[in-house]
Amino acid sequence: MHRLDVDGRWAASEGDVSAALRQTMRDFQATIRLNGVREVRGPGALRNDCPPNHLVPEAGKDCFVYRLEGSQTLLAPGVPRLRARFRLWVEPQDDSWQVINYDYEVLPSMR
Repeated sequence: MHRLDVDGRWAASEGDVSAALRQTMRDFQATIRLNGVREVRGPGALRNDCPPNHLVPEAGKDCFVYRLEGSQTLLAPGVPRLRARFRLWVEPQDDSWQVINYDYEVLPSMR
């Protein structure tokens, strides 16, 4: 994805997502916002050591990793910061990259 937007502006990301995942990613964008994510920390980083993606085995070990942060008050009141990792597996399509799967993991909070 050229741009991961947690402010709900879907148009910035839509063209980078495969048709099969568009509605799921749009719903996910709303969910992370509801969960308290307010910031993407830096650009996504290409990693070559991502865990196998069980839903899309052909995705391989290459993925883009984003760091997300925010304040989580809904599920865990009193936790000052929410930190999460967002991984995107992509494949080439028509001279660009398309997201074919993703995962999202909340990381232990640093108080």
